[in-house]
Amino acid sequence: MEPDNQPTTFLQRVKNGWAEFRRTNLRAQTHYAIFRATQHLKHKDGLVKQYQQRFMAGWETWLGIGAGITGLLMLLNPDGLWRWQFLLVLVCVLLAPLLADLLKSLKRVFTEYPGKQLIGQVVTLEQPVVDGSGSIRLDNLEWQLAGTDCPAGTQARIVAINDRTLYITPLSQAT
Repeated sequence: MEPDNQPTTFLQRVKNGWAEFRRTNLRAQTHYAIFRATQHLKHKDGLVKQYQQRFMAGWETWLGIGAGITGLLMLLNPDGLWRWQFLLVLVCVLLAPLLADLLKSLKRVFTEYPGKQLIGQVVTLEQPVVDGSGSIRLDNLEWQLAGTDCPAGTQARIVAINDRTLYITPLSQAT
């Protein structure tokens, strides 16, 4: 029997979804979801393994950072934190690799951009730059050029990049 392909209202879809949900074994699905998540964490490329490797590779550094943070907190509030000193060092040592990875990721987001490796390279123009603009194909990507007018075949140095535009200076004018 062919199911009806009639459009259903939102309320009918909610009722059908609820009926389907009640037919499933919620406990078994929960166990399976937890099992899949823990298996992913245990995998050789999982988050827990990455954290373990990072922590063990530089535990002395993390201990120093944790003690330093605790020392700074103790300077700010010497009367209130002395009882928690050991716990603060432990927590800071465990969180330091995670914070370092977070800072590294943020730095990568704000400092890496496509074409960064092209800055400083000398290229030979295949097409002329006319009225301050042109185009070139580098690394299988089409780039817009901006700079002084020059004929095809001119060698130019890439001095800056902005979005998909390379700013060039002909070598005869570069210093």
